[in-house]
Amino acid sequence: MAPAEDPPLPPAEDLETRPDLQKQLRKARKKAAKRKHRWRRRFLYAMAFIIFVAAAGAGGLYFYARYRFDEIPKVHSKHLIKQTTKPGQPFNVLLVGSDSRAFVNNPTQVKAFGDEADAGGQRSDVTMVARFVPATKTVTVISIPRDLWVDIPQNSSDISGMNRINAAYNSGPDLLIETIEDVLHIPINHYISVGFDGFSGMVNALGGVTMDFPTAVKDSYTGLDVTATGCQVVNGTVALQLVRSRHLQYVNSKGYWEYDGLSDFSRIQRQDSFFRAVLAKVNTSITNPLAINGFISAAVGNLAIDDTLTEGDLFRMATEFHGLSSSHLITETLPTTSYVTGGGADVLLAAQPYADQMVTAFNQLGVPKPKPSTTTTTAPPLANSAVSVDVLNASGGGLLATDTAAALKKNGFVITGINNAPSLIPAGEPSEIYYGPSGLPAAHTLADSLKGKVTYVPDSSLTGNDLSLWIANAALTVTTTTTTTTTTTTVPGSPTTTTTTPGDVYTNTQTEPWNPVPCTLGAPTTTTTKAAEAKTAKGSG
Repeated sequence: MAPAEDPPLPPAEDLETRPDLQKQLRKARKKAAKRKHRWRRRFLYAMAFIIFVAAAGAGGLYFYARYRFDEIPKVHSKHLIKQTTKPGQPFNVLLVGSDSRAFVNNPTQVKAFGDEADAGGQRSDVTMVARFVPATKTVTVISIPRDLWVDIPQNSSDISGMNRINAAYNSGPDLLIETIEDVLHIPINHYISVGFDGFSGMVNALGGVTMDFPTAVKDSYTGLDVTATGCQVVNGTVALQLVRSRHLQYVNSKGYWEYDGLSDFSRIQRQDSFFRAVLAKVNTSITNPLAINGFISAAVGNLAIDDTLTEGDLFRMATEFHGLSSSHLITETLPTTSYVTGGGADVLLAAQPYADQMVTAFNQLGVPKPKPSTTTTTAPPLANSAVSVDVLNASGGGLLATDTAAALKKNGFVITGINNAPSLIPAGEPSEIYYGPSGLPAAHTLADSLKGKVTYVPDSSLTGNDLSLWIANAALTVTTTTTTTTTTTTVPGSPTTTTTTPGDVYTNTQTEPWNPVPCTLGAPTTTTTKAAEAKTAKGSG
């Protein structure tokens, strides 16, 4: 670059002395430098303004979030279990849908929901415990049937003692929290409830959700009346009618109305499908600030949370579980059996040992497993019938535990439980057989009936020949033996649904083809597929 030239000097006749010349030269150079750097100052001013606006916007978002958070009612419960401060640890949240009609103030709402006199006070219409595991970004939900017959603690008049569990909510969340912890042994770290009115408003704020109705359904108690089939938008009113329905009727294959007969269990399945539809809609609406703001506006006035749940907690939950996929939302229903009280009331009892097994596995989700041992032995194997196996699915999907247990039972093993594992085995790792202090021969007997990689893990909580099989992936199969030949049967994908659960124990895992499922508008659905098949069959006939 060429050197900068000195600015022009004034005429010689105007310069009387050499000092005057130097002074004029300095002024000219200073003026030129000022012009040269003016654009830089303007750029810096512009950048400073942008930074200021960004900071103001961030501050505005903070104050807006704080404003919204302060709108949410806070409740105190002395029975909440303090959550560990170590980051990334799993935690449990009690989710309650209240059937209080306190919000009802006009004839339309009375017709849709009834009034306080109809409700007879406040009950927990929906009672779920969700376990959040940040390490695997999974949420596992146990639904507790409202008619579960339990011993409610304390000395609350007309509530404590043997009663339906939803009655515990009549005096507030603290007694319900205490009941779940004392009776079911599930620790509760946080509490969130939502009322009828807010539920409907949140759905409408999202523009509704899309669900595929395979058949027409109705419920005269809630006002549900869906006559159109196929994938369609469900608004807040219909959504509320759907998830509250306990007396649902549907049109069967012969065209007649039929009562589903499963009451709360059928409703729990509809709630599960609906929550998955909401999850899908929230994930697609997250970039729409108007929709999200409307969703928050409808929620904050109808939510209640415990007073230990901070803005930071909610922000971390939103950050860690943003974009939660449907496959990482696992839903279960507490196993129960029917029971008639001395007063003639039809209620439910927790079915043991199945309920305790589910709760134990639930409480262990996200808890580190003991490290595998490299100990080996040449002890002779035992007879299959002498070995008891608890079969757990550690793959994160499919029906591996159910199908593997069915195949092992055919081989003579005693199956003591079937469930999801407390945590997942990383991809590529072998399946694991847990055994007690004297159970290694039994572990070898089980391994001899399996085809695929396994590793042995000592577990001091197991006794005798009791084992726990953690299935890592679909590569693990069961070798089935008969009196004449030996064949290898691939367990994953098998249509077998046999379990060791007695027939009087209800786990709510059966398929209910009349219930709607989440869908995407324009995509093929079960309804459209069946219609196409029927049309093809009619044409070929």
